[in-house]
Amino acid sequence: MPSLDVVNTLRQVGTPTSDRIEYTASIDPVFTIGPKVHGGTLQMLTANAALAGFIATAPGDEAGGGARQGSEDDKPASPGLAPVAVATNFLGAPEPAVITLQVWVRKRGRRVSLVDVEVHQNGRNLVHSTVTLGTPDTQSHYSAPSSLTELPAEPGDDVVYIEDSPMGEIMHLGAVLDIAIDEKSIAFARGQKGDPVFRMWVRPKTTTPDGLFAVLAGDLSAPVVMNLGLFGWAPTMQLTTYLRRNPAPGWLRLEASSTEVGHGWFEQDHVVIDSTGNVVVQSRQLALIPAAN
Repeated sequence: MPSLDVVNTLRQVGTPTSDRIEYTASIDPVFTIGPKVHGGTLQMLTANAALAGFIATAPGDEAGGGARQGSEDDKPASPGLAPVAVATNFLGAPEPAVITLQVWVRKRGRRVSLVDVEVHQNGRNLVHSTVTLGTPDTQSHYSAPSSLTELPAEPGDDVVYIEDSPMGEIMHLGAVLDIAIDEKSIAFARGQKGDPVFRMWVRPKTTTPDGLFAVLAGDLSAPVVMNLGLFGWAPTMQLTTYLRRNPAPGWLRLEASSTEVGHGWFEQDHVVIDSTGNVVVQSRQLALIPAAN
């Protein structure tokens, strides 16, 4: 049965050095948008590999186990360590199959460390992520008002679940995630045009939301330009995600939006809050306008 735990399972390949390690992972077809692997899933995987590789190659008593596997004795010396920033360039689109993740530790710092991760498949480097490791925030000095807090913490009866929406034809993650869409925000589904803004709720079906899942949620929405009548594959060229804090249990609420839609490119931003209303993820991506438009 596909799940977040299964896709995040890393298998070490060969013998690591002081700053390099290699893993493989297997991606089930449910983690796809259309025929290709979902970008947020790839960011989650590279973030997981960066954290696991950083711990596994640490010298002496700093070493520990992987990010999602190992015994209690294998926990890292800094249990609060997390991928606080993930900057990903998509050089190609992987297939849902086995991938290789090559991990390089670039810097070991007292507060901030830097790790590069490349995703390879069929002899090609398809994804490159630079992952900043640090300790996420727990409290805020200031948090700007957000329209997301106007959404209830849990979806009500006036929502559309992904598998029952037009998005479900291209987004297959409904098999592993509960995704409820604010019906008012998807004007295209009513044959209308509207602002390029989607709002939705999401949670894993079998686990409690954690930081890695929050990274995935930072790229969950279908292209918001669909509300402008622009349909088709809109490949992401670059995606940067900030994990601001680990989420509380329960549903996450997210808003995806764009403020500048050109004839060749558009940006898409995600803001994700948890069940308590705290911001857990902010992201921005640069994507191509669907080729048919």
